[in-house]
Amino acid sequence: MSTTVTPTLRQRAIQIAREVLKHNPIYLDTETTGLGAQDEIIEISIVNDQGQVVYESLVRPTRPIPPDAIAIHGITNEEVQKARPWHIVWQEVRPVLLNAGVVVIYNEEFDLRMMQQTHARLGLPWRDRFRTFDLMKLYAEYYGEWDPKRRSYRYHSLEAAGKQCGIALPNAHRATADTLLTRALLHFIAGVPY
Repeated sequence: MSTTVTPTLRQRAIQIAREVLKHNPIYLDTETTGLGAQDEIIEISIVNDQGQVVYESLVRPTRPIPPDAIAIHGITNEEVQKARPWHIVWQEVRPVLLNAGVVVIYNEEFDLRMMQQTHARLGLPWRDRFRTFDLMKLYAEYYGEWDPKRRSYRYHSLEAAGKQCGIALPNAHRATADTLLTRALLHFIAGVPY
């Protein structure tokens, strides 16, 4: 497939990445029981812009993890059995997110939906707003592969984006590995060392 990015469009993406980095971002990723409307978070990780883990935890879900999800991320029901439930984990995660300059997420729509769904499964209201930035959308613009069906630039998985940029960090489908890859990708787009 052809890449149709213009120098101006790529330069705009580079400039946006550099602006995001000025806010000393943190990076967030979750792993879940699946992709559907009833699924919930089973792992969350946050790293800072220096690549240090700020927070990571398994989360005990309200229902078993299906085998197809286990096949993707490798997190088993036995591993989460003694983990703390989301309402406890959220008490620790919430201040980190609220105090961040910006929270960078690769496919923020998915992770934010999963946080809200997990809240809802436990009967918790979703009131918090924190500043987020979706790196998947910026990478689509940076890479510049046109999707005629959507009439916009094609989205790529985090794993594909890392490979396309030659980033050596693996996408292990675990939250901390994915936050580190997200961080490296933002730095790569900005043209600064990661």
